[in-house]
Amino acid sequence: MNSVPGDQELPLEEHIKELRSRMLVVAVPIILITSIAFIYSGVLLKLIWNNAIPLPMTIYSPMELILTRFKLSLVTALFIGIPLLVYEGFMFTAKGLYKNEKMFFIKIVPFSFILFMLGAILAYFFVLPILFKYTIFYSNDVANPQVSVIKTIDTIITLILGFGLIFQFPLLLISAIKMGLLKRDFIRGKRKFVYGALIAFAFFITPDPTAISELIVALVLVMLFEFSLMIARYF
Repeated sequence: MNSVPGDQELPLEEHIKELRSRMLVVAVPIILITSIAFIYSGVLLKLIWNNAIPLPMTIYSPMELILTRFKLSLVTALFIGIPLLVYEGFMFTAKGLYKNEKMFFIKIVPFSFILFMLGAILAYFFVLPILFKYTIFYSNDVANPQVSVIKTIDTIITLILGFGLIFQFPLLLISAIKMGLLKRDFIRGKRKFVYGALIAFAFFITPDPTAISELIVALVLVMLFEFSLMIARYF
């Protein structure tokens, strides 16, 4: 089997040492950013809450607010630290990659990050306000709605991450087409079946009794599918 030019075989112990040092380079900034973000986490929590939740905050345990602020701080630090993590991961594996594989990685990562940001922005500014407004309104006929701060933030984080991951769909589809696992013309001819599968998937992953967020997710997936087919010929 041909090896990558310039690559040298090293003992497993050397690889582990390098991986540990690179992980430390990532971990230390994340810890520092988490500590700094915690100072301002109360302001961040109020901004998120005022944008998405049409109800006052409610806590059900003495530690709930502190844990929520810590979770927000950690998520903020991880989000900021993702580029550094990707860079260190790339540098760790780059020695074993061919030139075309490195170029593919360099092209795909920024595109992936942009798509993730688009998904997160859509979730935060559009889907979340609609979701909480109508689900809380839907509950008014049965009970007086009160929402836990930490559970609500968990839902918000999950939804934002979920939309960010959903927006990776074009990369998965394009990669499958480029690797020959799927044929672009074949997929185009099966649009009805693909649309049906995407709509079913949207209703499966989105917890909304009003079906509004499900329809939004389904529409986004269909648009991403068409976008993927359009750029697959050029990527």
